[in-house]
Amino acid sequence: MKPFTDETALSWATRRCSLRECCRQEIIKKLREGQLPEQSIAPIIARLEEDGYLNEARYARAFVHDKLAYDHWGKMKIRAALRMKGIGNSDIEAALTDADDGTYREMMRNVLMAKFRTLDFNPEDEGETYKATQKLLRFAASKGFEADEVFRIIERLKNL
Repeated sequence: MKPFTDETALSWATRRCSLRECCRQEIIKKLREGQLPEQSIAPIIARLEEDGYLNEARYARAFVHDKLAYDHWGKMKIRAALRMKGIGNSDIEAALTDADDGTYREMMRNVLMAKFRTLDFNPEDEGETYKATQKLLRFAASKGFEADEVFRIIERLKNL
């Protein structure tokens, strides 16, 4: 990446933010990679926020939507990812609250059901059933699903 000047940095950032949602941390990182002096970054970020190109709440809502709809992440994993991007807790919680719980539970059930079907075990054997349940729990944890919901879904799956 060639070094930015103040003008090219602002132009690049507005173009980037108009193409897709970005968070403050992503833009700052790219500006630093473009060797923009630190004292020039803050005014550019302020201008982007003032002009509506950067909006952390809007970014959080878009991130939550995409991770639920396309990657099938759980709320815990989404929350952790947004925190790592420097999004404030109020924006994170508002975005997660906006997510439809009915759709979320249905997605979680479908993901766990699909994983359950791939497990090869004898339901009559308690040891195999236990191991299959543990695999399903680890899978659910890696997706960031909440444990209490996962336990309810697993109980329903065991009774099928």
